[in-house]
Amino acid sequence: MTAADALTKQIEKYVSQLREVGWCVVERVIPENEVDAIRQHVEAAHLEATADYEAAGGALGRQTDKDGGPGKNVIAYIQPLAPYLAEKRVLGVVRTMLDPHVRIAQTEFKTRPPNDDNKMYRSYHSDWPHDLSDRDRAGAVRQPFPNVTMGLTTIWLLSPFGPDSGGTWVVPGSHRDPRNPRGPEDGIDEFKPIPGEMQASGPAGSVVIIDSRIWHSNAANPSDKPRVAIVVRYVPWWVSVEFGGRNNAIVPRQVYDAFPEDVKPLYRHRVDGVTNSIS
Repeated sequence: MTAADALTKQIEKYVSQLREVGWCVVERVIPENEVDAIRQHVEAAHLEATADYEAAGGALGRQTDKDGGPGKNVIAYIQPLAPYLAEKRVLGVVRTMLDPHVRIAQTEFKTRPPNDDNKMYRSYHSDWPHDLSDRDRAGAVRQPFPNVTMGLTTIWLLSPFGPDSGGTWVVPGSHRDPRNPRGPEDGIDEFKPIPGEMQASGPAGSVVIIDSRIWHSNAANPSDKPRVAIVVRYVPWWVSVEFGGRNNAIVPRQVYDAFPEDVKPLYRHRVDGVTNSIS
């Protein structure tokens, strides 16, 4: 079997899992000997970004400046991660599930603090563009959600993931359920465990990929170390990434110019002075 054939089979396996249960784990995307350095960089970058946004009177959570306009994109703080965002398996899955032409809508810090023993903690929801509680209604695709994958949330694991470290809760198959934990008429308590739930697990350097419709929740991290992760949301070209002003943070030109060529198309729409053409 050639390397190309092996890659195709891997992508087919992950795509099959996504279509059937709504999530999968691609292991060892970041080489094992590089994970620690990238995790340390991300931890420091989170502190730097927090300080920058606070000093400017903005909001890091929404990546907006003091006037509510777009701030600096999180990718500008975590450039060592950027080359892996177009890793062949990950991007192969994304393009197969969405479209050959894709882009990154949002990039966010998702560290969970340590020493939290609240095993019952839940906050179930679907992600943008299926977020029914988005306060700007920017992600409120109308229920019942159409049977179309409009976005993929990727969780880049820079710490080991699992029950002992706050691995994300998911409800397999829920991406095809017409109900939603935050559906106003669905009678589901988003703050309680849901039958069939399980925690995503994987070694550091792996990537959890979920259909944006799947029911999922943050989890308490009982370990004595922060659970460090970055969330990156991929969408097809036809999904509006501007509607509602949701995390429209700008990528500085010098940061963009330093990206590998296969990463540039993913962020081109966020760069000042760069034409966002589809080719």
